[in-house]
Amino acid sequence: MDEDDMNKRREALRSRVQAQLKASEEATEMRKKAADEELVVDSSDLDKAVEKAAARLQAKIDELDDSDRSRILTLAASLILIGSVLGMATGGLILNGNPDELLSSTLFERADIVDITGLALEAEEGRGIANITVQLLDIDSDELIVETETDENGYFRFKEVFSEPMTLRVEADGYEIVERDFIPEEAGLRPITMTPGDGVRIENDISSSDGWTIESAVALSTFIGVITVLTALVGFQAAVEVRRAKKYRRTQYLAGIALFSRGLILFGPLLILIGMILLVIAKEQFADIGGD
Repeated sequence: MDEDDMNKRREALRSRVQAQLKASEEATEMRKKAADEELVVDSSDLDKAVEKAAARLQAKIDELDDSDRSRILTLAASLILIGSVLGMATGGLILNGNPDELLSSTLFERADIVDITGLALEAEEGRGIANITVQLLDIDSDELIVETETDENGYFRFKEVFSEPMTLRVEADGYEIVERDFIPEEAGLRPITMTPGDGVRIENDISSSDGWTIESAVALSTFIGVITVLTALVGFQAAVEVRRAKKYRRTQYLAGIALFSRGLILFGPLLILIGMILLVIAKEQFADIGGD
């Protein structure tokens, strides 16, 4: 092969290499351009997509909150209703008591015949006085009913005495005479204090009816029973108002009144109070607070 052929071949080889390099550069440039075009995104479209996704997420959150608050209202209504039912039952138990049976029961009946015990004490030293005369007298006529003496310790006892007003007369030499009006009871007498001296000391242990009588206690119990039932009925209305979820303050006021229903003394009001707390948590569900 001569030198001309060698030069031609070198020139042809150089041309092919240059052509391949140029083609490679063009291909690289095209790939780069295509990649840049793929990465270019309209920022406004991206913002819209983000906003739309955020709106959907917030809607889901709001829907979840509404559902939770609705469940809280249901629980509050249930607690108020249960507390009111307990109050109604308690009021019914109070009112079912028969006042006539209560007044005639042995619990309040005074015994017809009782034993009387007492103690006579010396005023200055506080010791019992022995062998002094103790008499029971008719309160109207001062007629002697029965008589006894104190023992060595100053105690005395009357057996089987009618439980009706009478006078106790205690007399000893060197001491004032004590005359005490009383009604005999099984509980016994308060100690009789003997004071040195002359004369008669009058005592009255028959108390006037200025305190609570059994009739007054029964009347008060009946009043409490009626109030308990009425406030329990208000509690039923409060539970209905919770389910309606229209007026928040009205509902809370009704529930507050239902606290006086006294269901099982404490348990019913406690349930109603918990229901009122739940209403505070879910008050946005009410039409006059959160709106529709």
